Amino acid sequence: MVKQHSQLMRALLGLCDLAVMAAAAAAACWLAERDDAFRRPMLTLGAILTLLIFSRCDLYSPRRTAAIIWEWVDVTRACVIVAVLAGLVLSLLLPDVPVVIALFLVIWVPLAVLFRTAARMILRRARRRGWNARSAAIVGDAASADQLMQELQSSTWTGINVIYRLADEHPAIGSIDQLGSCLAREPVEMVFVALSSAQQQRLQAVLAELQKVTTDIHIVPDLVQYSFLRRQVNQIGSVPTISLTHSPQEGFHELLKRGMDVIGSLIGLLLFGPAMIVIAAMIRLKDGPGVLFVQRRSSLGGREFPMLKFRTMAGAAGAENDADDRRVTALGKTLRRWSLDELPQLLNVLIGQMSLVGPRPERPERIAELAPQISDYLLRQHVKSGMTGWAQIHGLRGPCDMSRRVQYDLYYIIHWSIGLDLWVLALTLLKGFFHSDE
Repeated sequence: MVKQHSQLMRALLGLCDLAVMAAAAAAACWLAERDDAFRRPMLTLGAILTLLIFSRCDLYSPRRTAAIIWEWVDVTRACVIVAVLAGLVLSLLLPDVPVVIALFLVIWVPLAVLFRTAARMILRRARRRGWNARSAAIVGDAASADQLMQELQSSTWTGINVIYRLADEHPAIGSIDQLGSCLAREPVEMVFVALSSAQQQRLQAVLAELQKVTTDIHIVPDLVQYSFLRRQVNQIGSVPTISLTHSPQEGFHELLKRGMDVIGSLIGLLLFGPAMIVIAAMIRLKDGPGVLFVQRRSSLGGREFPMLKFRTMAGAAGAENDADDRRVTALGKTLRRWSLDELPQLLNVLIGQMSLVGPRPERPERIAELAPQISDYLLRQHVKSGMTGWAQIHGLRGPCDMSRRVQYDLYYIIHWSIGLDLWVLALTLLKGFFHSDE
């Protein structure tokens, strides 16, 4: 059931996107001192590509419940695609196109993100006041139905108002069998079907009843009691599937994170390179040969890699993770206290074996020991291990409650964004360089 004003909103959004694109293109042409002979074809081609690519990137689909960070990512991706395609076509017709396209992109991306953010904020404020709202009903007794009810009641910015709930056990205005009569008496625009596991045999009857009305239907899986990562709906041919272990660090987001890792590790090596040379020389002079300690650790997908550290123990220490071991040298204690023994892992990050931010990597034998004890433990393996992480900045370093540490790791994975990575790095620089005994 699509409201008429929803279509109007999409049309207005499209016109505003075109206006922002045109402003960025005009500014780029002005800065590059291009005349109308350049500006007109650029604006025409840009308008066509903007509508096509923005639509392809689902930027005109409803985003009531989506986090705004994903809209920023989609807008940036769409702008880059439009700029590249426009540049390729214009290069066949006009001279000196790359300079103008570069200026265009630098101006357009922040303008487009700023506009979309402002539009989202305005819409959310309007929905809180009852405009652009949608009526909804919840059908079922699943725990996910209770959670959905609470989420919608607290998230008034979605504009989704639950009018009634039909359930057999929980307080409701009627039973599930009364769905048809309730919809006839009080129609709603959205129905969330959240049947419990014991009610799944009634799903066919519920869907058959919903096919008689023009309402949007949403199936809510009864998975609240299970711990997984983000859910993602896919389609294999005509068969829909739900991925329960979708990592947010895939596809375009993986490229973004990898780019940040490469740039960040290079900056880190430039900043800390002199200190690393001094530390290596001190270890060599004070404790003899063998500056680096190399240990097998496990990262994304369980793949093993040689993790690098500065040696902090005398002789051929085998574990390098016992803070009270008498073999820890005086220099080693200082390095561990300030996490300076971890600096060689910037090389692991640069070559792609680790990330700057992520769950700390464990030894394979330790993983084999912990996985049967902590049911969610292996979910950590769905992202690349990191030099620092959400758990570490909350004090969960070295020997600690591993169950609690895993929960912090999973929080990071589920809520991941580039912004969260930058926040973890900032907090690590401020307070995280203490007591590294891993």
